[in-house]
Amino acid sequence: MKPAVSQKSLTSFLFDMDGTLVDSAAGLAGAVNDVRASFGFPPLPAADFREAASEGSATLLRVGFGVTPENPRYPSLRESFFTAYEARCRKPTLFPGVTELLAALDRKGLVWGIVTNKPQEFAEAIAASTPAMARCAIVVGSRPGVPLKPAPDGILRALKDLTLKPEQTLYTGDDRRDIEAGKAAGTSTLLALWGYRPKDADTSLWDPDFTASSPEDIIRLLP
Repeated sequence: MKPAVSQKSLTSFLFDMDGTLVDSAAGLAGAVNDVRASFGFPPLPAADFREAASEGSATLLRVGFGVTPENPRYPSLRESFFTAYEARCRKPTLFPGVTELLAALDRKGLVWGIVTNKPQEFAEAIAASTPAMARCAIVVGSRPGVPLKPAPDGILRALKDLTLKPEQTLYTGDDRRDIEAGKAAGTSTLLALWGYRPKDADTSLWDPDFTASSPEDIIRLLP
């Protein structure tokens, strides 16, 4: 934790979704395996997808089918994956402690929202499906033509729409791209160590302002 960042100056909080608020690995793996089953392929272990869960459909389909976006099969596989995931995503599992963290933010009257690379329609549906996340001030997901994290565009949109000051905002995520996006947007950053980062990642090189082993650690940061 860097003492140069004043905890008391933080008045607004933005979060990544997959691997930070939502333990989505099982649902994402299930959706890929649903598509595999449609081709007569056996399911892959859910553990094979865990580190890919924060990295989007391209990485999930690479794990599940060995294809990249340049492959002619990719567009149809991606569409099939989204169809399968839509049927699974409306019953999300929050990480332990997330409900309590979001409740603490609400009790203190602090503004909080979600900024994710997940497509906007899925992000909104998932947030709306749980009472804890449904209270957020904004959900910013991916949209056509808008750069994904590590680009800061999603965070900047949330800051603008909510009239937040970046120097008073903390962005929390579990991936290097989250930390890079937060820094580029001018916010403080927190690395959620309970997420899906690669086991061999040297997270000190990501240089977050804070790290947290659990959502309870973030509660202790609240002003």
